[in-house]
Amino acid sequence: MYTTTRHRRLSEPRRGAALVLCLSIIFIVTLIVVNVLDVITLELSSVRNSINYERALYLANAGVHAVAAELEASPAWRGTITDGAFPADDSYSAVAVNGPSGTVEVTSQGVSGDVTRTVIATFQL
Repeated sequence: MYTTTRHRRLSEPRRGAALVLCLSIIFIVTLIVVNVLDVITLELSSVRNSINYERALYLANAGVHAVAAELEASPAWRGTITDGAFPADDSYSAVAVNGPSGTVEVTSQGVSGDVTRTVIATFQL
């Protein structure tokens, strides 16, 4: 009986140490998870912006190609082409005007998300 009392007396000061250790580990793991989620969110935002940037350039180039097709069909054609049949409300708008020395100046804008890219081309007919 003496040993039981002695053993009990030695373990009493350690009561709750496991709880403090578990809470500390949970806190550290939570901090790591929050940090990882923050980094992933930042990377996804960066990827989304890069995709919109490239998509807007492709749409602006599509506008130049649409004007080229119109000019091939009718060399006297001048005007504006717009097309909004793309996913996510992406669009392009291209304008063809007479340029110097019988050229045609084409300015095309592609819009994707909140990004707008402009391509300027000159056609010699």
